[in-house]
Amino acid sequence: MNEADRYKITSEDYADIILDNWNDPEVMQKFANDVVNKINDNIAFAYIPIDRVPLSSFNQFGYYSIPGCFGLLGSDNGNEAAANPMPYNLEESSGKGVLIGFVDTGIDYRHPAFRKSDNTTKIISIWDQNIKSLERYPDGLYYGTEYNSEEINFALQKEDPLSVIPSTDDIGHGTMMAGIACGTRNDENNFRGIAPEAELVIVKLKPAKQYLKEILLIPDGIPCYQENDIMAGVEYLNRIAAKHNKPIVICLGVGNNIVDHAGLRIGSKFYARIGEKPGCVFLAAAGNEANRQNHYYGNITGNSISDFVELQIAKEDPGFMIQFWGVSPNFFWIDIYLPSGEFLVRIPPIDGQTTIRQYDKMLVIADSIVGIPSFHNQSIIFRVYKPVEGNWTFMVFGSMGDLPREFHLWLTMHNYLHEGTYFLKPNIYTTIVGPGNNTGIITVSCYNTSTGELNDYSSRGFNVDEMPKPDIAAPGVNIPAPFLNNSYVSASGSSIAAAFTAGVSAHVLQWGIVEGRADFLNTPHVKHIFQLSAQRQKDMKYPNGDWGYGILNPSGIINTLKDFMNI
Repeated sequence: MNEADRYKITSEDYADIILDNWNDPEVMQKFANDVVNKINDNIAFAYIPIDRVPLSSFNQFGYYSIPGCFGLLGSDNGNEAAANPMPYNLEESSGKGVLIGFVDTGIDYRHPAFRKSDNTTKIISIWDQNIKSLERYPDGLYYGTEYNSEEINFALQKEDPLSVIPSTDDIGHGTMMAGIACGTRNDENNFRGIAPEAELVIVKLKPAKQYLKEILLIPDGIPCYQENDIMAGVEYLNRIAAKHNKPIVICLGVGNNIVDHAGLRIGSKFYARIGEKPGCVFLAAAGNEANRQNHYYGNITGNSISDFVELQIAKEDPGFMIQFWGVSPNFFWIDIYLPSGEFLVRIPPIDGQTTIRQYDKMLVIADSIVGIPSFHNQSIIFRVYKPVEGNWTFMVFGSMGDLPREFHLWLTMHNYLHEGTYFLKPNIYTTIVGPGNNTGIITVSCYNTSTGELNDYSSRGFNVDEMPKPDIAAPGVNIPAPFLNNSYVSASGSSIAAAFTAGVSAHVLQWGIVEGRADFLNTPHVKHIFQLSAQRQKDMKYPNGDWGYGILNPSGIINTLKDFMNI
């Protein structure tokens, strides 16, 4: 790929399209004159001029081909580290010989939490997607800059390491997750990582392009990352593990609420396939969307013909986005009424139809999609620019019959919602964000070890196909974590719980892969081990939408593994 083509990957003048059928001759012909980067045998990213991305882009290119915008799944972090709530006992193992990979906000590689006892780095490599270079990008990925451990160690010897390697973490989210998973012990700050001898592979995501943020109504100033950049980051981790011939735990602490909630996006399926490889465990945070009033569940029963969904729109809300999902085999029509009571538009179940309505300064776009690969469920993507303030009504009609007429509506993640925009009758379940709805991924929810209660905001399951999610609950409230400027803080959120679980997963891979007891271990195996060994309350039915199969139980995992292997 020449420099002119490489420029298009990061240029704001070019839009990104995700393709999972690149070998289809019709698809190859459609993008014959565009820059295309092939990630594997089937998946490729095409880069096209943004003037070829119309208002009907979801139907023009396909529901799954427009990259989603993913946000951070850490809810907050305090100023001081809390008491360490992370007891574990895994027979003195430490994660040695295992890699843990994060695709996130980067890492403060200078922090003592990421140095070994000899003061060298425990980071194998960093791919910073933001730093441009002529020849330092990873093979076959063509953007950003890659730094290996030798270069990091050289930088650490300098008075100003950033003058040698300018990659850093401006937000701190990636630094916290990496530290919780495998940070070096620091007694003064009451901190220890779960798998302190595991090594790190880090991808720092570049921000989403402005055109995509405008399409998806993402506010400026809030961290937002493109789905295809995350996929490229995961592929990078996969290649580094193969290069070093080491097992790897891949952990995602970013998520997206405008998804199918069945786990069938191109990225979600891509992650699940990587997780099936022996020596790989793939984890995703469940999200922090319960009790955010951004999900509605409806079920039109009996002789009823419709359901009224009320949505409060805040004053001066610049715009909002909604995903409608009608559960198969029924089809639905939606009438939208403005706060004044005035009828605005009807959206029928017609595949490939984009409806556009202008009302004064307001623009409404609805993309209707039928037959996407989830048992022919119906989807409608609503985008409303400069909406009228007040109480909107979505009148949902379902096809008549003796089957339940179930449907869902999701607003964007709370990170991107204008304060004061919410459903008046929300539902806290089916709020797990993508990619955590995919059954091939280990999805982690978040609980408070001090109270024994699930975090109020921790997203709940099941997914829309009634498959059990989350898989496991892990500590994720007031967890001590490394932060910027050599500091330590208390961190919370489902991404923190996922990082905790990543550290535990490294112990499992050390026991099975590194030490040669079970060289076949992969994500499905480890998920089952976590489920079997989880702590459960006697009066609760499992799996359930709150806790999944129960609380992660590090002290019982090895015994379960031994039973599994008949040792």
